[in-house]
Amino acid sequence: MEEAYLTIGPVSFRLKADLPICFHETCANFSHLDKSLLQPYVLDCTIRMASKSTKLEGRLVRQTASRAIFDHDGLEQRVNFFNGLPYGIYKELDERHVEVEIRDDGQKEIVVSSSFLELLALERHLLRQNALVLHSSFIEYKGKSILFTAPSGTGKSTQAGLWQKYEQVDIINGDRSIIHLEGEKFYSEGLPFCGTSKIHLNRKMPLGAIVFIEQWPDNIAEPMRLSNAASKLYGEMSVNNWNTQSVLKSIDLIEKITHAIPMVHLKCNMEQDAVETLKHYLHEKEGY
Repeated sequence: MEEAYLTIGPVSFRLKADLPICFHETCANFSHLDKSLLQPYVLDCTIRMASKSTKLEGRLVRQTASRAIFDHDGLEQRVNFFNGLPYGIYKELDERHVEVEIRDDGQKEIVVSSSFLELLALERHLLRQNALVLHSSFIEYKGKSILFTAPSGTGKSTQAGLWQKYEQVDIINGDRSIIHLEGEKFYSEGLPFCGTSKIHLNRKMPLGAIVFIEQWPDNIAEPMRLSNAASKLYGEMSVNNWNTQSVLKSIDLIEKITHAIPMVHLKCNMEQDAVETLKHYLHEKEGY
């Protein structure tokens, strides 16, 4: 049986399959063959091919056009759909062992891509390690992260691009970031999901600031009210809303984030002054 490893933030996957396992470019930075690089939290994932989908048991707790989720004695089972047809099944055997079933279309290898990762319930396992996924553009500035967050189309990627252009920062991910509470400190980490940005570096650094973007004619940086910040963060986090325990733990983590990390409201346009305004605020108010 073929074996390969994938580590995303504080979670490692030990993948096993009868077919060869290869990694799409989106996941290549997160794959490795060195067991010493595995995190303490390792999920054993057995991949098998099936010509006919297995019928799942349990109580249906969530149904969308792309996914059905079942609870079976506290363990989750998921069916993912593409064009109305099931293409993959995720089945928990216990907290550390899962089976993934993929439709057999005559493949000669297993390609681990962002689409494949959709089968692994990543956000569920990250939360067990006190980590959440935030819809955000993630840059590195002076050894810390700045995460630009807002609903799609507001200008997160634009602001990250302006910082790259005028401050020569690295963009770590154009669409997602992991926020991980490790001990008593928060860190930002990259992950393969990156929207259309095609930027998906595998880096980890202290979380420096979360910046809430709002389009505006002029540029103004100001503190974000913590209650407002928590509400907006929840709306941009990947939260399993059908699971009460997951919701409560996510809320608890979000409250800790808002009290530990600078929350900045940036009203901004798409000019260089937006960078200068935020940079001045971070230097003067947050000691960057």
